[in-house]
Amino acid sequence: MTSSRAVSGRRQTRSEAAAPTSAVERRASEDALFVAGTLAAVAGLIHVKAMADHVGHYWLFGVLFGAVACAQIGWGVWIWRRPVSDRTLIAGAGGTLGVVVVWLVSRTVGLPIGPWAGEAEAIGVSDAIATLTELVLIAVAIAIVRPQGRVGVRFAWLSGGHAVRLGIAFGSAGVLAAAFGGHAH
Repeated sequence: MTSSRAVSGRRQTRSEAAAPTSAVERRASEDALFVAGTLAAVAGLIHVKAMADHVGHYWLFGVLFGAVACAQIGWGVWIWRRPVSDRTLIAGAGGTLGVVVVWLVSRTVGLPIGPWAGEAEAIGVSDAIATLTELVLIAVAIAIVRPQGRVGVRFAWLSGGHAVRLGIAFGSAGVLAAAFGGHAH
């Protein structure tokens, strides 16, 4: 069998080499993108609620939560509108990792700014669900970009009904957390 690389005489790019070749692989990739977009939008929705909870304490926190919410919801919509590049997925996963790090700092040693600077916040249901959603989102984005990598192989099951169930589970938890979750200092 002759590869397309040998026929064309040019070297394949990484995205061409990793591009799904069968209908089943394409469908699995689309399902994973659907889940990634859903997870990003769910995290953004929870951050809309966090914005409303925090703006009264310190205006800058409201602005920052609003910016994170807009970025996550916007990224989720961007992902749903295919095709999406590896750079877009990696950039979004990197930004999401930054949000997780800020959350971790705020829950362990406290943020260096704001009315409760240096005081660790308690972990709430809403922020725990948002952070779990973001961690799964990062893993799904890595699995999409590197399907043959360590994370990608572990997320190979993420297609068809499994993808829909995962999207519904996190979507429901996120909506409930945004609707009924509170934040207290």
